[in-house]
Amino acid sequence: MKRAKLAVLAAVAASTLGLFVGDLAAANFTYTQTDATTGAGVIAPFIIGSAGGDINFAATPLPSAVVINPGPGQFVGLQTVAAGNSNESNGAIGLTWSGFVTATGTRGTDIYTVQIPLKFVPKVTQSPDINDYTWNVIFGDNSVGGQDTVSTASPRFGMWYSRDDVIDALETANTFQRYTQQNNAFVVGQDVLTNTDLTTTAIKDATDSGNPAGVDAAGRDLAFYFGWRDQGTMTPVPPVFTVDTFTVGGMLNPDPATLIPEPGSLLALAGAAMLGMMRRRRA
Repeated sequence: MKRAKLAVLAAVAASTLGLFVGDLAAANFTYTQTDATTGAGVIAPFIIGSAGGDINFAATPLPSAVVINPGPGQFVGLQTVAAGNSNESNGAIGLTWSGFVTATGTRGTDIYTVQIPLKFVPKVTQSPDINDYTWNVIFGDNSVGGQDTVSTASPRFGMWYSRDDVIDALETANTFQRYTQQNNAFVVGQDVLTNTDLTTTAIKDATDSGNPAGVDAAGRDLAFYFGWRDQGTMTPVPPVFTVDTFTVGGMLNPDPATLIPEPGSLLALAGAAMLGMMRRRRA
C-alpha cells in the first residue's frame, strides 16, 4: 500500500510538472528611484498558459535597486566626470539589480511559484515594434546648493543598458547597449531637464545593431546608467551633474524550469488521485 501511495505521488508530481509546456508571457516591470535611498517598483501581473489552464500571477514587488554613484539628500546621484563611449569608468549614475524574484500564481485553488531572473531579455521584435525597455530621467545641476554647472557647449548624454566592465579603453562586445541621447546646454542658474526613451527614434532593446557587437546587454544583470557621455566643456571643474528622479521599465522573462506547484496544491492533487484509486477498487 505504501508503495502504491508513493507511486501515486510520483505520478501526480510528474503529470503536474508536465503541464508547464504552454505559453510563457513576458513580465513587465516599472521602477522609480527618487533619491539615493528611496526607490520602489513592481512587476505587473502576467499569465503562463498550460495544458491544464492558465496560471495567473499577481503583481510582484521589484526589489530596491543598488544605486551607483549615489548623491546626498534629494539626489539619486551626482556625476563629475564624463562616462565616455563605454562607461568603463562607471561614472554614470546607475540603478542595478541581481538575482531573481519569486512570483506567486493561481489556477483555481492551486498555487504555483516561478522565479523571474532580473536580467535583460534578448531583443523582441513586435508588430508594430516598440521599445523593450523605457526610461524617464529628470536631471540638471544644483545651483541652489551652490553647485551651478555651466557649459560652454552642449554636452552629449547617453543611456547604457549594463556597462563595459572590461577596462581596456575599447567597446567590449557582449557587455552593454548604449543609446546616445540629446545634447543639453547648462546655463547660469538652476537647470532642470528631462530625458526619455522617446528622445531618439531608435527602438530601445537590450540587443541592437552597431557597436558594440554581439548580444550587447541581453542575458546580463539588469542595470541602467544615465549621464554625461562626452562633448562640451563644463565649469566649475569638476562639474556637478545631478539625477533627481530615475524611472525605468521593461521586460523580464520568467524561468519555466522553476515553475512549480506549492506543496499544498501537490498534496491536494495527490489526495484526489488516491481517492479516485480507492473508489475504483471498491467498485
